[in-house]
Amino acid sequence: MLELPHVLVGITLATKIGNPLIALPLSLASHFVVDLVPHWNPSLYTETKKYGQPSKKTTLIIIFDVLLSLSLGFWLASRFLPDYTKMAIILTGAFLAVLPDVIEGFYFYLKVRSKWLIELIEFQHNHQGKAGFFLGNLTQLITILLALYILLS
Repeated sequence: MLELPHVLVGITLATKIGNPLIALPLSLASHFVVDLVPHWNPSLYTETKKYGQPSKKTTLIIIFDVLLSLSLGFWLASRFLPDYTKMAIILTGAFLAVLPDVIEGFYFYLKVRSKWLIELIEFQHNHQGKAGFFLGNLTQLITILLALYILLS
């Protein structure tokens, strides 16, 4: 799944669950649950296996997705100012929700090939709900809208 749905689910959990000791681990766990939803995203794994690195097109999609996720994440968290503690919990929830993908970036872009990182890459690759472009983006849009609905209600 792209980063934006993960970020919004993490923010929603961090916002709606009062206790950060519950919300933050759930934000991290949500990454793996949300990835089970059938979705489309560029296949860094396949491209790296085939070409040794992700394509420029994939990298541009990722950059756009990350910038959008950061922008929306900081904007949503800033709505809780001047409560810096709540803002920090929300930003931490967002970060934990994408942490497995952030860690994978070391493999795909920095060519780190440690055993545990390869195991994470393969685990994530094997536990993705894969769908075609149209259906896969539709499910992501639904995930985004549902998270926003819960977050803003």
